[in-house]
Amino acid sequence: MKKWLKYIIAGIIIVTVCFAYAHIDKANNIYDTKTDNSSYVSVNIFADSYISQTFQCSEDSMDGIAAKIFRNGTSEEGELIYSIQDESGQELTKGGFSINNIKSGKINLIKFSEPIEGSNNKFFTVYFRQKGLAENESLGIYYDPVGEKTGELKVNDEKIEGTMVFRTITHRFDMETFIVVLGFVVYFVLFFKILYRLFS
Repeated sequence: MKKWLKYIIAGIIIVTVCFAYAHIDKANNIYDTKTDNSSYVSVNIFADSYISQTFQCSEDSMDGIAAKIFRNGTSEEGELIYSIQDESGQELTKGGFSINNIKSGKINLIKFSEPIEGSNNKFFTVYFRQKGLAENESLGIYYDPVGEKTGELKVNDEKIEGTMVFRTITHRFDMETFIVVLGFVVYFVLFFKILYRLFS
């Protein structure tokens, strides 16, 4: 009986740890991931310009966003300024992302101070601009000009054919991650149990 009790306790601990581990920052891509990234084009954002992308959120909340960004300059000061607006134009969140935190040429994660709740199947617009960079320096935002289009992409008020390389981020439980992690744990437990029996 004690042996089975140990198994039950061990099983509960394993499931609990896997459940906790499966709470991740779930990324939902707005752009067409089938496009080769060599086809991406960048738009330079100078002090007097901005880029915007409309998108539909597929999650109940948004905890952050991610976009492919590059630094065009050597300034140590400055920020990428972002804001999210709903369909009526109401600003739901805004903030700054230091250029020192930008991994140039990579998709950069930006977490909100507070999540946007009740966002499932609703449409939003993200705006990016820069502040504090030296004159003639800029930040670049990548977009996909050839893949399947999603939403409306604009530079200032001019519409651009393409979709920003952009993701929404939601911190939540992910069933797929839970199943994969639990499967690995069960596999290794059974594997080492078989080895123990073979060599004992």
